[in-house]
Amino acid sequence: MSIAPVSLPDSTAELSRLATIQVALREHDPDAQVALDPDGGKMRVLTVLPPEEVVRLMQALGEAVELSAEEAEAAPAGGCGCGCSSNRR
Repeated sequence: MSIAPVSLPDSTAELSRLATIQVALREHDPDAQVALDPDGGKMRVLTVLPPEEVVRLMQALGEAVELSAEEAEAAPAGGCGCGCSSNRR
């Protein structure tokens, strides 16, 4: 596998972006986690927040996000996506 080199300013900017997103999410879910796939550029967010709330928070930060059809079906409205009926916020 070959990975294109990333310059320090770009890496620093990505880390800063992830930190900003994580801080914003943790204001609503203290256990939220954010990870970035550097090869695919996709972000993974682990949280109990409803997907729509995550999208709203990300868009407020200026991120261009949307739920895939698979993600939208995975979490029932008002739930955390684990199959429970929690409305924890």
